[in-house]
Amino acid sequence: RRHSHSKNHMQIKPPKIIGLTKVRNEASIIKDTLDRWGEICTGGIYVYDDVSDDMTVNICRTHPKVKDVVMGGVWDADREKAEWMNRQMVLARAQQDADADTWFVYFDADEHPYNFEDWGLFENPDVKAIAARLYDFYITPSDVNKTYLEREWVGPEFRTIVFFFRNLPGIRYHLPDQRIVTLPANVGNIPIAFDIKHYGKGFSVAHHEATCDYYIKFWPRYADKWRQRKGKAVHTDMRSDFGNKLIKWNDRKAGFSLEAQPYGAN
Repeated sequence: RRHSHSKNHMQIKPPKIIGLTKVRNEASIIKDTLDRWGEICTGGIYVYDDVSDDMTVNICRTHPKVKDVVMGGVWDADREKAEWMNRQMVLARAQQDADADTWFVYFDADEHPYNFEDWGLFENPDVKAIAARLYDFYITPSDVNKTYLEREWVGPEFRTIVFFFRNLPGIRYHLPDQRIVTLPANVGNIPIAFDIKHYGKGFSVAHHEATCDYYIKFWPRYADKWRQRKGKAVHTDMRSDFGNKLIKWNDRKAGFSLEAQPYGAN
């Protein structure tokens, strides 16, 4: 006698999700990042390496979730071009192993996903992309000697950024300094489904100073902003770079967050 199974008891096949990231000298954080995104990326992770000279490439190549590392040949000082071109190269590589039902998720090396549980969104044919709220972590006097994973203070500002997107015709990176993929015009509503812990400003004092030097030297558009941040990795005034009082990570759920329009990418 054949048994019929209701749909509720059937095993739902997880969607094919391919992770994309571009990295440069991220040896201190990239394994943690790949571990966390690896839990979500059922189709593996593809990495673009922007001419790292530390152990980044080795860590990526030996990570069980990494399918391929696209090696950059020359470090391009024209960062506005490199930002989109590097991302486009890793997307194009991953599309070789994708099909019409594949999802992509793009993340930077200092971004960790948090509380992503709404897997049903991938099954909904009306959902073409999924966004997240990205929060900056900061170093404070109370945690300056702790590891970055122990930080608990964030700015109340957040950016809503598309992370997941379907393998749709026309998706591409092609604009100066482009982070968010270009999607088709008829993409429809984009749900916001989870949060991102962004550790770029909260990793360590040394990393913060190196970041300041990088923007001062290679990004004229952002140079003045980062010059003012030099030597101020530890936020003794308990305020964010945008002047607002820091909040505890757990308190963001209480509604203290604000999406400030002038809150730019850098």
